[in-house]
Amino acid sequence: MTNILAEVLQALHEKGIRFTKYDIDVTNDEHFSEWFLELNPRAELPVLQNGLLIVPGSSRILDYLEENYPKDKPLRMPIGTDKLIFGFRQTIESLPIGVITIGSFLHPQHVGSPKFPFVLPVRQTILAREESLAERLRSYAAEYPAFAEVLLKKADFHESKRSIIASEEYFCKLLVALDEFLSSVEGYLTTLDMEQCWLTGTDTFTMVDIALGTLLHRLYVLGLEDRFWGEGKKPHVGRYFTKVCQRDSFQSVLPSKVSILRTVWINTPPVYKAGLAAVSSVLISSTLLKR
Repeated sequence: MTNILAEVLQALHEKGIRFTKYDIDVTNDEHFSEWFLELNPRAELPVLQNGLLIVPGSSRILDYLEENYPKDKPLRMPIGTDKLIFGFRQTIESLPIGVITIGSFLHPQHVGSPKFPFVLPVRQTILAREESLAERLRSYAAEYPAFAEVLLKKADFHESKRSIIASEEYFCKLLVALDEFLSSVEGYLTTLDMEQCWLTGTDTFTMVDIALGTLLHRLYVLGLEDRFWGEGKKPHVGRYFTKVCQRDSFQSVLPSKVSILRTVWINTPPVYKAGLAAVSSVLISSTLLKR
């Protein structure tokens, strides 16, 4: 699950808005299919559909929910919130989390132990698909001429960024910048009563809490938690992450064990599947026994 999708889902749960989730199969390029391109010609996720209205992109969706469901639990930062907190959200939104994710696959020496679903076979499959993405986009452009301009631009952009993503030096610079950002968050958290307060300094849970919690969770599943807040580093960030994880809305958007295994299985090359089958059966059995 991407960070931006997780943010939208958590906001929907926080506000108590009823919705139906449709999972796009990105492993089979469903977001580049003709029906989805007609829905969102930019082929980007997530997309919210409310009747005939289509709202693409997480930021737009979050703003739409706040503007059109004001009687539900508000998630906007209160008037008078420290400008530093607005800066936190802007920084998180500007982070190239996709580059950090792929970079962690390419440079595992800088990462600890990745969690499900980012096990080795899945990482290898994702990297292989990244390698062929530009070629697939050009193929879709030829197949769907009405959307060719957007798809070809995406193909060119992907090719231009491949050398950047592959650079270990660039990846390390990203990690340093991210560490500096989390250090500033740590410094701010030391001023709060974390038993009572969220990031705005009140008991109000807002968009910036969703954004930071989602970021920390992505770093956790990538195996980067020890680098940034584990082993006594940034203890307040660690406590904050634990607190976010305990929130009902956060638990609601986490994939189940069965859905995680399905994702792993779909993304696993045949050569690995025999070994994973035994692990899968054990985990599925334990899940069913707990129900």
